Amino acid sequence: MSGILGGVQLHRTETGRFAVDKWTSIRRWIAWLASPKIRSSLIRLGAAVWFLLLSAAAIHTVSGRIADIAGGRADLSSAWPTLLAQLCVFSFYTIIFVIMIVRPEPVSQARGVGPMLLALAGTYSPWLLPLLPRGPELPALAIATAAILLVSEGLVIYTLLALGKSFSLAPQARKLVTAGPYAIVRNPLYLFEEAALVSVLLQYAWYAALPFLVLHASVQIRRIQLEEKVLVSAFPDYAIYARKTPRIIPGVW
Repeated sequence: MSGILGGVQLHRTETGRFAVDKWTSIRRWIAWLASPKIRSSLIRLGAAVWFLLLSAAAIHTVSGRIADIAGGRADLSSAWPTLLAQLCVFSFYTIIFVIMIVRPEPVSQARGVGPMLLALAGTYSPWLLPLLPRGPELPALAIATAAILLVSEGLVIYTLLALGKSFSLAPQARKLVTAGPYAIVRNPLYLFEEAALVSVLLQYAWYAALPFLVLHASVQIRRIQLEEKVLVSAFPDYAIYARKTPRIIPGVW
């Protein structure tokens, strides 16, 4: 009898020890995942995968457009502006994907969820454009849209390459970039992105497009202000750079 009781007691002890060890392992995993370095890596990986998906969606659109042209369902003379614009979008997302993977940790960044929410609103609110009422379909507006969009997207890619590993959606500081387009204005990426947005808004009714543009520009201006606070705190030379370089429009602001 004592042997049986001893065996039961031993089993209980081993079971309890196993439960404790299992709970300890879970706590260690949680602590590991919650560490700043791992959390940052996971966020970076998630952002990179997101932009990879956007890049895949853009190239899928390009492939569909090429198939339409090859199959005679679309005319090359009228489809090429859209095709080139989508290729620019694909290049844009692909470059961001690579930057997200290779860029270093920020030396300074804005705190709280507010700056991140502003960044998401400014970046993804243009996806709501298809919900706006369309304007009159005028050939001149279509040509203007295609021309401005192509130039703007090309300049966005050029600026993104100049910014390199310093790119971020939320207000963060990695390296002070003052060459290329940043030698002309301090925020060329916002300028060219807004020009691209204006080109698309030409296709929509003015009474809906104008308030949308004002709201989006207000969000972007606030993002600029938050980013400049981070850059001022991270780089002493930024104040000198800011004094001699306009913020976004030479001679205006």
